[in-house]
Amino acid sequence: MSKGCLVALIVGLVLLVLVVGAGLVCWYKKDAFLKAGTVTMVTSITNELTNNPVEGVDTVLVNQVASGFITKINESEIDLQQFGQFAQDIQRLMNDKVIDADEADQFIDMMVDYYPELGDLLPPEDEPVEDSTVVIDSLEQVE
Repeated sequence: MSKGCLVALIVGLVLLVLVVGAGLVCWYKKDAFLKAGTVTMVTSITNELTNNPVEGVDTVLVNQVASGFITKINESEIDLQQFGQFAQDIQRLMNDKVIDADEADQFIDMMVDYYPELGDLLPPEDEPVEDSTVVIDSLEQVE
């Protein structure tokens, strides 16, 4: 074997070892990469809503839920199946680069669906007011 082929073989083997090593590192650190990507996506949507407020969106609520979500995702293990759906939904929201009021509500709902305990941060829904109207059929009932 010539020296040129030997050098090419050694360089090829070194590159193969580097690629396999990088693959193993990525596999072992996949949760950290997923968490970092998720935090980046959630932070970018939150920043978009804070910097460009949309009518009908409570940015304080969005920030509270997003902050709670980021804390939870950093503290817990990632369910890859549930995370995959969440990531697709976030990417769909970010697709047009503009977040409207409906998308902001979807964003909050997605985070609460992923971690239901974040629902405690949401304001209580207004309970329907009972109808206290009394209907009088005739004047005889008034006396």
